[in-house]
Amino acid sequence: MTLEEYTDKIDDFYRLSSSEQIKYFAYYLLLICKNDGFKASEIKILFEQLHIIPYSNISKYLNDKTKGKVLKKIFIKRKDVFYLLKNVKESIENELHISKPKIAVSKNLNNLSSKIVNREQNNFYQETLKCLGVESYRATIIMSWNLALDHLYEFILNNKITDFNLVLAKNTDKRIKITSITSKDDFNEIPENKFIEFCRSSKIISNDIRKILEVSLGIRNSAAHPSNIVFTESKTVNFVEDLILNILLKYKK
Repeated sequence: MTLEEYTDKIDDFYRLSSSEQIKYFAYYLLLICKNDGFKASEIKILFEQLHIIPYSNISKYLNDKTKGKVLKKIFIKRKDVFYLLKNVKESIENELHISKPKIAVSKNLNNLSSKIVNREQNNFYQETLKCLGVESYRATIIMSWNLALDHLYEFILNNKITDFNLVLAKNTDKRIKITSITSKDDFNEIPENKFIEFCRSSKIISNDIRKILEVSLGIRNSAAHPSNIVFTESKTVNFVEDLILNILLKYKK
């Protein structure tokens, strides 16, 4: 979850006082970025990233909020770093409807982004994660399927086009008129289930990957058509991870 996506979840964040914004920044560093504590300088950097005027003396504010009456305390300090008090963390989680599992999911999926080296595919993946972030699970499933399929198209064109075309030339399915692939657009002439079959027949993918793709295609088809099927966050995340780990990160140019 980016800093901008996080602050968008906070009601009127930019109208809060700079001192109020500090506790939300602290939560972001500790729970979203998984930092082990934070310093005043790191809070200041977040103010700067959002192009808003920082609190005048962040270090003094942090230290002041570790003292006094319990109800007024926000932070605790250990050595030279600060932490949010447990009740403050829980208050922010309740306000933003953020659960611990959801935080972990967000971090895991964002970590996968650094492994996708193709810039266009990475940008598309970021859009996919934004759909997941707003709980648009059907859109997330459809976009991640399109991303995986596009990646396979490019991999075949760059590495396995001869093998694929040999199998395609033997095709007997009358729905498929094309006999040879010369560009990525040509793959659109092949039904997706047949494309998976051809990939397996040409030994581009293993039988295990074929099974993953066939199951994923069935889920994508359910997501793409009106139905009473409910798509949960956990099911959607598993779908995305399956395709990223087993397709984008496995079949490299």
